[in-house]
Amino acid sequence: MLNPIPKQSWYATLNANDVARLISELPKKHQATATLIYMGTVNMCHDAVAATIEAYNHRDAKEYPVVTD
Repeated sequence: MLNPIPKQSWYATLNANDVARLISELPKKHQATATLIYMGTVNMCHDAVAATIEAYNHRDAKEYPVVTD
């Protein structure tokens, strides 16, 4: 199965500690918004992966008819 989320090669891959450090270095008035954007992005990625796994697990199921043009 291929990863459904394309990797963006223009940007470094950050781990959660890197993101937390960057957010903590922002002015206080921007930290809540940055955290909201980060956590929303994590949840969006989770939903995309979960939907792909669900579709992959049921690709041969009878309840999902094959659609052709």
